[in-house]
Parts: sequence; C-alpha cells; structure tokens
Amino acid sequence: MRRPVFGLLAILGALPVAARAEYGMPRIHAGVGLAGLFSEIRGGASWHDLGAKEGGTDINGELLFVTPVPARLTAGLPPLYRWMLEPRPHIGFSANTEGYTSQGYFGLTWTTMLYRDVLRPGDGIRFDFFFGGSVNDGKHVTNALDRKSLGGNLLFRVGGEIGYQIDPRWSVSLFLDHESNAGSARENEGMNSLGLRLGFGL
Repeated sequence: MRRPVFGLLAILGALPVAARAEYGMPRIHAGVGLAGLFSEIRGGASWHDLGAKEGGTDINGELLFVTPVPARLTAGLPPLYRWMLEPRPHIGFSANTEGYTSQGYFGLTWTTMLYRDVLRPGDGIRFDFFFGGSVNDGKHVTNALDRKSLGGNLLFRVGGEIGYQIDPRWSVSLFLDHESNAGSARENEGMNSLGLRLGFGL
C-alpha cells in the first residue's frame, strides 16, 4: 500500500499554487488565533487500514497550534515558498470503534492554498502536508489474521490533506495518512487510513 499512498501525496503536492496575495485562512501566524496559541481544530472519521487486515471506523480529532515562526520573518516571501517555512505543530488522535489499533499522534502541518475564489469570493482549495509520529496500542508481532504486526508502539506518521476552505474559519477536507516504523524494526506492516473531516479556525 505504500506506493499508492506516496504516489497520491506526490500528485497533490504538484498541484499549482495560486500566486495572488495571501488568503486570510486559518489563523496560522504567531500572535493570532485563540490566545495567540491555538490555530484550528479538526474532527471527523476515517476508514481504518483501507481494507487490509484491520478494519472499522476511526473517530479523529486534531488540534493545530499557530506556527512558532513569526510572520515578520516570512512576510516578504512569495506565497509559493512562504508556506514551507510556516509549519504548524499539531496533536491528535484516531480511536478505532471496533477494537483495532488506536493511536495518538503529533507532528507538524504545512498548509497552502492551491486556488482561491473558486465558487465565491473568500473560499479556496487548500492542501496540507503533515509529518510526525504516533503512539499506538497495536501489536508488535502477531499471527492473528485480523491484526497487523506493527513492530512497535512508536511509529512515523506522514500524509496529506486536500480540502475546500469555505471561509477563513470553516473547511471540509479529505485526508490520507500512513503509519509505519520505516524499517527500523523487523516487523513493519504499517497502516493506511482515508478520512473526511471538518475544520474550524480559532
């Protein structure tokens, strides 16, 4: 499943980026957002492990913080490059509803607008790339037909998200993530999840 996952991320990342002025979404920069700290909350559900050994639905929740990079340091850069230097820290969870692997996760999210004013003034198509780690309650090694041998409880997590930014606060998006130990353990089956969620800028 790794090649389809990373192939999709490569396609999404190659989509054109609008070269117009910065769009006022979400509250990314230091000094803005809720209490100058919290940027956005996202929540929804995902298809767990995409038809592989495990299954069921995951309930997903995520909190994004404003970037620690002050806006004044990147304000003069073109939007095409600026977003690369403005990652937002995030923490989140995916809880499986059928007793399979659940996890908490953490990392960085890079956000950019691909298109603006798509259906009406102020909306847009957004792309996110995220990278970090996760802590799971799954099996290190197992012979069970409906469980995966993950090789450890601490895994890498990487993925992408494409969404419709309804306005500076609300968005709806489709996300895909991959978790594995990147070959650091003998067992490394990994997991892929595909989900849909809502976002609210703080």
